[in-house]
Amino acid sequence: MDSKKITIHDVARIAGVSPTTVSRALSRPGRVNLDTAKRVRKIADELGYRTKALEPQEEEKLHGSIMTLASDLKYPIFAEFLYGMQNRCLKNNFCLLTATTKENYDIERDTILRMFPHVDGFIFTTARISDSAIRKVATMKPTVIMNREVGGVQAIICDDRPALYATVVRLKELGHTSLSYISGPEASWQNGFRWQSLKTICEREKIRLRQITGTIRGNIFSAKKAFRSYIQHPTSAVIAFNDLQAIELMDLFIAHGIKIPGDVSLIGIDDIPGNTSTKIPLTSIRIPREDMGAVAANRLIERILNKTSVNTTPIYCRSVFIERESIGPAK
Repeated sequence: MDSKKITIHDVARIAGVSPTTVSRALSRPGRVNLDTAKRVRKIADELGYRTKALEPQEEEKLHGSIMTLASDLKYPIFAEFLYGMQNRCLKNNFCLLTATTKENYDIERDTILRMFPHVDGFIFTTARISDSAIRKVATMKPTVIMNREVGGVQAIICDDRPALYATVVRLKELGHTSLSYISGPEASWQNGFRWQSLKTICEREKIRLRQITGTIRGNIFSAKKAFRSYIQHPTSAVIAFNDLQAIELMDLFIAHGIKIPGDVSLIGIDDIPGNTSTKIPLTSIRIPREDMGAVAANRLIERILNKTSVNTTPIYCRSVFIERESIGPAK
């Protein structure tokens, strides 16, 4: 089939799903069964459902600058991503420019438009713009996206499945039979990926799983909202979308006389600095952020300098389960 004529309807027909399901599978897999999302992505790749790749830039026309967009630099994980990127940029004589977007679509779009003429490529550590918008950027500038899959765009993804599996197995060993997942931003690709992964793992391990939405207005986390939902139907263990959510919940649990880990085991994700200094050292899933940042920058620079083939197969890094005192035997 001619790749220039491939449409979302072609992918849907071969996958045996609706075009809407294809769109969700490629952009928001949390709304689609994990196996379906994987099948749709595989078919899309095989059919060549992507935009035409950008021709390499001529070196004499380079600006020597790379733009990275992050949602909120106050959260420690982004500094580590940037540190890895900066090291690779300096070694290759590129300047790294950084903008914060506050997970705001308009800020993200306006920043891209304003900086587009002045940079050689983009790295999205988080992105709230649509898949089609990201593809459009990628047709005009080398582009790398982190922790999200967009057909035809180079992705660097942290595969949390092995670490989530290790977490669930450890909880099962400790006698836990129920788990709550405190979800992240609704539009987060990785939030959907983690939820679908947990559903698959918990079904296999016979652990009862429920999802708690702790966000308000789409992306602002409310620990009080999550806590109220939890106490209505408590589970013996809780895993939060990130460590900051887990730490806020820890404070609320303690304030309401709920013992950790005596009454509930608590796990975060990211393993940010300071997790050993919380009121109860927090069990977490460690993300190799600095390494991921370095890989993202390296891949982008290779593409800018035409040192690699136009291959957008996702590059996966693995997270690691780190056990501390916030989990224990089920009550």
